[in-house]
Amino acid sequence: MNYEERVLATIDYIGKNLDDELPLEKLCQVACFSKFHFHRLFTAYTGLSLQQYIRWLRLKRAAHQLIIDDKVTILAVAIEAGFESHQAFTRVFKQACGLTPTQYRAVGNSAVWDSPPYKIPKLRENSMNVTIREEKSRRFAVLEHRGDPNTVGQSVNKLVNWAKSLPISVKPNAGDAFGYAYDDPATTKPEDFRFDLALTVPENLELKSEQITERRLPQGRYAVAVHCGSRDNIGETIYAVLRDWLPTSGEKLGELPCLFSYQNFDHEVAETELITECWFLLD
Repeated sequence: MNYEERVLATIDYIGKNLDDELPLEKLCQVACFSKFHFHRLFTAYTGLSLQQYIRWLRLKRAAHQLIIDDKVTILAVAIEAGFESHQAFTRVFKQACGLTPTQYRAVGNSAVWDSPPYKIPKLRENSMNVTIREEKSRRFAVLEHRGDPNTVGQSVNKLVNWAKSLPISVKPNAGDAFGYAYDDPATTKPEDFRFDLALTVPENLELKSEQITERRLPQGRYAVAVHCGSRDNIGETIYAVLRDWLPTSGEKLGELPCLFSYQNFDHEVAETELITECWFLLD
C-alpha cells in the first residue's frame, strides 16, 4: 500500500472499532507506520491529530443518536461519546457544528456532518531538499523532559548546569547537541509532551547523575532536512518531509523519533539565523 492507502486503512479501522481503546501499537500495525512517527504521519495526511479525528467521529455518531432516539438523554449520549459531563459535551459539540445538542436535536439537520474534517492532500512538488547521510554511532548524555513544552528551557538549563559541573568540558560544537522530538507540541496535550535533550559525550566520561542517562545514536542511514530560522515552526519542515518527500522517496522510516541536530544556538546568533537539521533514521 502507498502512504495514502495506509492512512485510509487506519481511518477505516478506527471507524469499525470506535468503542475500543484503539491502542497505538495496533494502529501502527494497520498503517504500517513506525510508532515514533505515526502521529505526525497521520496529521501530515489529514490535517488533524489522531485524537481530534477520533473525537469528531464520536461526535458525529452522537449527533445521529440525538436525532434517531429523542428519548435518550443528552447526558447518556455524552457519556457514550466519551465525555464526563453534559457541559463538556455541549461545549465541544457546539464547537464542531455550531449548535448545542439541544438545538441540534430540534433542528435535525445532519448535513453538517456529511463531509469529514480531514482531506488527504495531493502531493506537492517536492522542493524539500533532503539528503541521505551515513552516520556513525555516538554516545549521548540524555536528560528527559516530560510535561509542558513551554518549560523545556528549564530542562536545557539543568543539562547545561550538569555539563558545567564536569571535570572536563563537554561544551557542544555544531552538531553535538540533539533533541529527540517524540511529540508535536501543537497536537499534544502539555501533560503528555515528551522531548529528550542530548549531548555527545566521550566514551570514558562517567555519567554520575540520577537525571542523566546514557543513550547511543544508532549507526545507519539518515534522511536529513535543514530548517532555517525560528524553531517555533520547525514542525513545517518535519511535515514537509513526511508528506511530500517520503512517499516518493522509496525509503522507509526506522524505529527512532525525529532528531533535531543543533548547528548553532540562540545565544550565538539571531533567531532568523538558527540552523537545525532534522534527522530521520531510515530502515
